[in-house]
Amino acid sequence: MAEIQVQLENQRRPLRYTVYQYLKESILEGRYQKGDRLTEAEIAKELEISRTPVREALRKLEQEGLVSYELGKGIVVIYLGAKDMLEIYSIMVALEGMAARLAAENISPDEIEALEKILAEMQVAIDDNEVGKYQQAHREFNEILFASSNNKHLLSLLRLYQDYIVRTESITWYKKRDRLMQEHSGILNAIKDGDKEKAETLMRKHVEHSRQVYLAVINDDKA
Repeated sequence: MAEIQVQLENQRRPLRYTVYQYLKESILEGRYQKGDRLTEAEIAKELEISRTPVREALRKLEQEGLVSYELGKGIVVIYLGAKDMLEIYSIMVALEGMAARLAAENISPDEIEALEKILAEMQVAIDDNEVGKYQQAHREFNEILFASSNNKHLLSLLRLYQDYIVRTESITWYKKRDRLMQEHSGILNAIKDGDKEKAETLMRKHVEHSRQVYLAVINDDKA
C-alpha cells in the first residue's frame, strides 16, 4: 500500500491511470480473486482519493474484460482462464512480430545500446536463478523494443496484453530459460542488422515458443 501511495503523490500521469494500473496489477497478481466485489467507495477510501478516478479506472477495466457488472452485486473480478491466456498469446505472436519488424526499420543507436545493456542484466538474472529480476529486466527490454517501433497505437496494444503475459512467466520461466538468451540475442541482432523479415520471424517464434511452454505447463497440471 505504501508503494501505491507514493505513486499517487508523485504521479505525472492522470490519477485515473495510476488507480487503473494499481487495480489491474492487483487482479493479475491475485490480490483480488475471481468474484471479489470492487466498490468505488471502498477503493477511494483505501487510496484516500475521490471516487471519480476510481470510477474511471473501473470502467476501463470493464472494457478490458477484467471486471464486469453483475446485477445485485455491482462490479466483480472476472477470472482469466487458460483459454483466455492462450488467445492472448496468439494475439501477441502477431503484435510482437510486427513490433520487431518496425523496430528493425526505426530503432536508434541509443535504443540498441540500452537493449544490449538490459540483455546483459537478463543473463545475470538467469545465471542467478532470479525470476523476479529477470521479469523486471524483460519488461524493460520489451518496453524499449516496442517503443522503437514508432507506432503509438501498436505500443498501446502491446502494453495492454503484455501485462497479461507477464503473469504466466512465474510458471513458465524455468521450462524456457535455457533458450531465452539465444532467442532474445537473435532478435536483437536481426534488428541491429535492419533485417525486418528475420526480426519478425524470430520474434514470432519466440512468442509461440512461450505459448507452447505455457500450454505444456497447464496440461501437466491437469494430468
